[in-house]
Amino acid sequence: MTERTATKLSGNAPDARQKLEQKYQFFKNLLSRNNIVLEQMTSLERMIHEGGSFTREEAVTLVEAMAEHCRHLAQDVNALCDGQFPELFESIETAAGNALNALNRQRTFDFSTLILPLEEITLEHLEEVGGKAANLGEIRNKIGLPTPSGFAVTASAAALFLEQTDLLDTLRHQLAAMDLSDIAALEKVCAKASERIMTAPLPPALEQGLMDKTREIINRFGPKVRLAVRSSAVCEDSDASFAGQHASVLGAAPATLSRAWSAVVASAFTARAVFYRRTKGYSEQDVMMSVLVLTMIESKASGVLYTIDPNSAHSDDLLLAAAWGLGVSVVDGSMDVDFWRVRREDKQILVTHVADKKSEFVVLAQGGIVSRPVQETLREQPCLTPTQVDILADYALRLEAHYGMPMDIEWALDEKDQLIILQARPLQRADGLNQAECCKLVPGRAPLLFGGQTASPGAASGPVYIVQPDHELSAVPQGAILVARQTSPTYVAAMGKVAGIITDVGSPNGHMASVAREFGIPTLVGAGTGTALLTHGMEITLDATNQVVYAGQVAEILSKRKPVNLMKGSPVYKSLQEAMKFINPLHLVDPQLPEFSAQGCRSLHDIIRFAHEMAMQEMFRLSDGLSPHTGVARELRAVLPFRVLLVDLGGGITSKAASSWVELADLRCAPLIALLQGMGHPRIPKFAGRTQENQPPPTCYAVVSDTYVNLSGRLGNHFATIDSYSGPVINDNYITFSFKGGAAQYEQRVRRTLVLAGILRRQGFRVTQSADSLRAEIRKYDQRRFLERLDMLGRLLAAVRALDWRLDDDSEIARYVDAFMNGDYAFSHQ
Repeated sequence: MTERTATKLSGNAPDARQKLEQKYQFFKNLLSRNNIVLEQMTSLERMIHEGGSFTREEAVTLVEAMAEHCRHLAQDVNALCDGQFPELFESIETAAGNALNALNRQRTFDFSTLILPLEEITLEHLEEVGGKAANLGEIRNKIGLPTPSGFAVTASAAALFLEQTDLLDTLRHQLAAMDLSDIAALEKVCAKASERIMTAPLPPALEQGLMDKTREIINRFGPKVRLAVRSSAVCEDSDASFAGQHASVLGAAPATLSRAWSAVVASAFTARAVFYRRTKGYSEQDVMMSVLVLTMIESKASGVLYTIDPNSAHSDDLLLAAAWGLGVSVVDGSMDVDFWRVRREDKQILVTHVADKKSEFVVLAQGGIVSRPVQETLREQPCLTPTQVDILADYALRLEAHYGMPMDIEWALDEKDQLIILQARPLQRADGLNQAECCKLVPGRAPLLFGGQTASPGAASGPVYIVQPDHELSAVPQGAILVARQTSPTYVAAMGKVAGIITDVGSPNGHMASVAREFGIPTLVGAGTGTALLTHGMEITLDATNQVVYAGQVAEILSKRKPVNLMKGSPVYKSLQEAMKFINPLHLVDPQLPEFSAQGCRSLHDIIRFAHEMAMQEMFRLSDGLSPHTGVARELRAVLPFRVLLVDLGGGITSKAASSWVELADLRCAPLIALLQGMGHPRIPKFAGRTQENQPPPTCYAVVSDTYVNLSGRLGNHFATIDSYSGPVINDNYITFSFKGGAAQYEQRVRRTLVLAGILRRQGFRVTQSADSLRAEIRKYDQRRFLERLDMLGRLLAAVRALDWRLDDDSEIARYVDAFMNGDYAFSHQ
């Protein structure tokens, strides 16, 4: 309601009505903020579950915004309820503070340990020396395979250096406001960062440590020794390999060690390295650069060995690639290389391919490496003998057995024909290798139930357990598929036991759906007839992803894998998971329990659940102490699938209306009459899924005058608000319409909202649409045209509610828009 409208409607109204107006305004504010926080919570859940990239800063910004909206929401509910819940503010600060602490938690560094010899390093030093160094130390000291000699410059050394230069805070500030897809801008920022690193002096303790290690290496290996100075950033060679993202300086002379160290540290701030780690969920501090310094192997041949075929779902053969000289051409793919496929059971060579190897990389005497032609007699000779292939296969299987996972191994053959391990890291198979094309139905299987909306994806099998709203959830057996009439936060108590959930009605944006996603429980809502078609105890398979229920166990869909989440397992991802413990869990599930209180709120989800419940209860009690003639909320008697409680601000209801009920004939609110007329249009299918006996229908509130309506509430599975003033003065007239949610998979909800947006735009509305949320506005039309638009809105809301839309393709959007505009409100074209 605009200020001008409120002034027009108030006039000399009694104090009671003015108080009612104020309370309704607080209620409107609360509903708006409640929806905003739920949408923000959904955004955080999408960060966790949908696999998109996000930064720590983005998550922090979103949580801070949620906390601020919760503070305003607490003010609204206290204003609405006469200050009954001051404890709510402390609960908000506690939950938000814990969430932000989890997101902002940063590791500390031990500046007393700047260098560790390889002889002392194992996987226990992973956090200090990074994956590459920790794995090589493990291989040398625990598995007993040959490796080069060397040492690691710890991540603490890089942290000390970056703290001294103040580079990290500067770069973090610059990246926070940057679109990482703007490569040019990113490269400009990163180039300056790298330049600062290369020109900045090293901390004295680090400089002295490197000088001492240089003398030690020369004394042991002689002045002609050359070094491989390699990146070993913390988190490198883990779930995120960082393969090729950071630099190595090969063939470095001992005198250039300090500069080589700086070059490797600077490589963590190249545009590609920054883009990669932020896309994968790593901040700059998460990938603090440790540097591995090794004696350079004068390699006759080098290469890579995989302990599985990463491009096959079934093959466990070992794959071996090799080239003459250093392994640069093998890892960067710049030249043809020799290849062997080896059967793991008996190490028999199954395939041999010998390439024409025209060039090789070698170490220069003065330092560095260079490419040179391969001797003519060696170009088409294999780099390895069968015996050497067998030795490498044995090394590979020992490494895989030790780590308990497939491995990606780099190796070298030195001038004495000794095979040496240079690096080993986990190897992952490619995603979706054995996944068939997605289909709605499993061939040869007739569905028991088809339809509904995915609240939480996945498949599960188990016995049906049908529950009623007052059912004792402790009786639900482990592994059951819980089937209920509607979604309810009370079912949270059973989520530790159930394998899946099916409800006849419900929304994927609701409280239960949010918690089901948190628990990872396959959940199908809005299935329509689950409680009628499924019988207690029968064995079923729920495919929530495709909205299908089958009899018995369907192994084909139970074995499907979820899509890979690029962020999963990263430090940023884990910190958001930790923060979500103070945001998403819903502990307040039953308003009748004593712990359902402001003090009992332990998460931001609890805050909005509590505030919404208290506000709804207060709105329901608005008539307490008020005369029917001074703004009492009265129920509209109409054939609708939801209750409408009317609050008259003046002229919206005839004075002859009864004290408790309002007949349609008693309405004088032209905007509301137009809306209801549209909802009852004869070409719209009758409202489906009406509330059954003992199931109270949802309640909508309508504040009315003769020319004004504000109707808000859940219409079926959607939340909508219509605010309109339609009077004789054109400049005063407006309609605003907001729409959120709906029962369907995320992509279908978005397409559905695009259909609404298309219809509204054709009616002259200005529309703002984001995902499955929509806001539309139209102003300054005459009253007749506005009432026509409101009639159309009524038809649109009824059509949306009465129809279970299944929009599986973007091409369907235009057809639905055309159908509605042509008067096909049942969308019979489908």
